[in-house]
Amino acid sequence: MHTSLITDAGPLSLAEVPAHTETIGETVYNSYTNVLYIFPDAFCKTLLPVMRNRYLITAEPMSYEHASALEKSFAAAYPNPSDTGVEYAIRMCTLQLSDTKASMFVLQAAMLYGAVVLMVICLTVLSLQQLLDAGQYRYRFSVLRKLGVDERRIGALVLQQLGVWFGIPVGIAILVTAAIILYFMQTVSAEISAYIGFGTLIAQIGVTGGILLLLLLSYFLCTWMLFQRSIEEERHLNP
Repeated sequence: MHTSLITDAGPLSLAEVPAHTETIGETVYNSYTNVLYIFPDAFCKTLLPVMRNRYLITAEPMSYEHASALEKSFAAAYPNPSDTGVEYAIRMCTLQLSDTKASMFVLQAAMLYGAVVLMVICLTVLSLQQLLDAGQYRYRFSVLRKLGVDERRIGALVLQQLGVWFGIPVGIAILVTAAIILYFMQTVSAEISAYIGFGTLIAQIGVTGGILLLLLLSYFLCTWMLFQRSIEEERHLNP
């Protein structure tokens, strides 16, 4: 690690007290730079200014209403862009936290709703396809009964058949989803670690997966019971 730096204002040495322990705001660390330098004000006056940030900590936490009013007043006093060509912007922790939580809730609700709707559509198609073909399978299972296959074995065959029809598309969807999630977590791992946390993200994925799994089991059990009843009717009609 380099402990000294040569600038136009003269050489600088690394301070004994690390600056990263100070609360200087998240915006500084969102610039995606490999190195962050913090210079004294006296040296900054002799350097070419590009961007200047000022951080303020209020004595008491601001409410959302006060923060929103302050943002509007700032925009009115410092229009962007200004006549001098200098751009001004203000960011407040209260507004950012509230807006981020609201955006995350809307995004999660929309994604969960879309996942449930798509899951219901796919499972409904699979279930109807099996139940509509139950007439053909009814004759086949009646032939198996006449050949001496017991009811326990027939029940196992029905379960295996439905397991294949439901398992293949659901299994492919799980594999594709797992690959997308792993790619997403690797691509934006820094953002996830900083803003969400992998534990929280995994918990949210687990809750969504649990809801979809419960939906899958409900459809599978209903289809299995109706399928069993259909072939049972054939046995009672043709003993």
